[in-house]
Amino acid sequence: MKFIKDILIIDFEGLAEPVQIGAVLLDKETLVEKDHFLTYIFADLKNKIKITSGISQEILENAPSQTEVGRMIFEKFGADIIIGSWVANADIKNFKKIIEAAGLDFELYDYHILDIWPVAYIHLLKQGYSGSMRSEEIFKEFGAKSRGLHNALEDCRIAADVLRKIVL
Repeated sequence: MKFIKDILIIDFEGLAEPVQIGAVLLDKETLVEKDHFLTYIFADLKNKIKITSGISQEILENAPSQTEVGRMIFEKFGADIIIGSWVANADIKNFKKIIEAAGLDFELYDYHILDIWPVAYIHLLKQGYSGSMRSEEIFKEFGAKSRGLHNALEDCRIAADVLRKIVL
């Protein structure tokens, strides 16, 4: 299968504010990882530690701002890509936030978003799956090991592996 553009799978850690972004660029023809990106993003957590990621205020103190991260992503990957995500609703909102913080127009990106979770869930349902809709259980169905603390780059790579197993 050949996609029209390379696919940039993104993932964020942080609920109220993005505190980490991971990205994996997949080749449009082979879905092989061509490049990747991972960074923390400065945010004020009010000294709360994120339970699923282990990210604390101390870790974020010297992290680049949303503006800097938006520029870094754009300079590294450009906009001639398909953006993909495990659950696009939250990730696209955060992606748009950092891109616009960098003074860039989010409309530069293709409005077609590849949301991998519903594709994976439907794929499993067609095979008789009756388990949970939660990511951890679906990842396990595709052979991923249990995650400890969440890491945005690791999550991107798991989503990429699921996509490969469905498409190739």
